[in-house]
Amino acid sequence: MRVRDLRVACGLDWGNSAPGCIVWGAALPDGHVHLFDELKFQRMTAKMVAEAFTDKCREWKIKPTIPVYCDPSILPAKKGDVGEWIGLTLIRHGIKGLQRVSNDRVNGWQRVHEALAASPDGTPWLTMHPRCRYLARTFPLQVQDEHDPEDLDTTGDEHGMDGIRYLFVGGLRPGSARRATPTRPGSWGAFKRQYGTGRAA
Repeated sequence: MRVRDLRVACGLDWGNSAPGCIVWGAALPDGHVHLFDELKFQRMTAKMVAEAFTDKCREWKIKPTIPVYCDPSILPAKKGDVGEWIGLTLIRHGIKGLQRVSNDRVNGWQRVHEALAASPDGTPWLTMHPRCRYLARTFPLQVQDEHDPEDLDTTGDEHGMDGIRYLFVGGLRPGSARRATPTRPGSWGAFKRQYGTGRAA
């Protein structure tokens, strides 16, 4: 299974003095969402981040026009707002699919909770590749906000988590896994399952 054959999207949490993070996720045929790469950045210009993003897309042989769901604050809130917003610079230098999504944290974390639930095969709907070292390090460190149990403590390093939240709010959410229909060995159904599709030669 090649990444470019799957539905792929990113979540982006902008940061400069604080870290920022872009998370790459793919919707798998069985309904799971797999986080397969990340880009942690800090003290980089928007141009540099966009160029690093396009380099990663080139490595994976995926188009840099894939949806990149982001914090709405980096794009103009309404048409006609004057100025070079961070998001506009990102778009100009290669992140063509940048899209604003809701920054409602309670609803966003609910999407993440749903993804962490067990699927019918017993694994979480959300899985992560070991190369996502920043996410793997910071994910387990998240704690509830002392005053709002529906939110995370924002004094910790939750930038990677915000990237995941934007990814799910944007629409790359786990689906219901379809149970495979049993097929008898040697049957036409077993042939199609093994070799993909098509009519008999």
